[in-house]
Amino acid sequence: MSSKSNTPAKTPKLGVLQLKTNFPRPVGDVGNAASWGNIPVVIRVVEEATGDLVVGGKWGQELVDAFVREGKRLIEEEGVVAFVTTCGFLATMHPFLVNRLPYIGTSALLQVTWLQQTFFPGEDSKDSVGVITFKKSALTEKHLTSVGAHPETPVYGLPEDTDPKKGVFKAVLESRIPYDFEGMEREVLAAAHELTSNHPKVKAIVLECTNIPPFSHSIHNATGLRVYDVLTLGKWLYNGATPTDFKPLQSL
Repeated sequence: MSSKSNTPAKTPKLGVLQLKTNFPRPVGDVGNAASWGNIPVVIRVVEEATGDLVVGGKWGQELVDAFVREGKRLIEEEGVVAFVTTCGFLATMHPFLVNRLPYIGTSALLQVTWLQQTFFPGEDSKDSVGVITFKKSALTEKHLTSVGAHPETPVYGLPEDTDPKKGVFKAVLESRIPYDFEGMEREVLAAAHELTSNHPKVKAIVLECTNIPPFSHSIHNATGLRVYDVLTLGKWLYNGATPTDFKPLQSL
């Protein structure tokens, strides 16, 4: 278990429950405190949570218990008022966590449901929101339905080729090559282009992968669409937990 915080212990914080990983986490990544701007965060590694275990969907009750254990410690020790995790594939764990760990945004995919139901209701709701994932072959209907999203939501992934020249993002997250912003950006934008070309009714994009937000701005610029990721999820959760006190301002 390890953690790092950018604020004093008594300040209400957003908790980031991080998988045990070794790849770089630049600004924009969920696991970089600078990504959150003025929101105070504390990042805690769940030692039992490896990428292969979570993405492969082979986790069981012991891993659920590990997330709950670390989350409760953050509430008691750091004053955490809401949580996100560092992997969207934990969507299938959401039903098992939500009643044991308060105010947890287990996966950025939770926003698919909100967008489909709030902004784009009706028969075409499934075609109005698209998902970009790190690994399409591993993202199943269960990941979508576990967070209430339509099972036929369009999903597009990044290259899964083992050749680092053809699968840059994959090679970086597997720590086989150094962080390559430009190469990773090209793959992300290619997935966004394929998504919007094949599904012209899509009005918003949700990024499953918590390592893709460094490219959210580029996706927005390239597609003209609204982009939602783990950072938008975490900010929403934190802002709801820490409403502004306007009473002292009434006499100004």
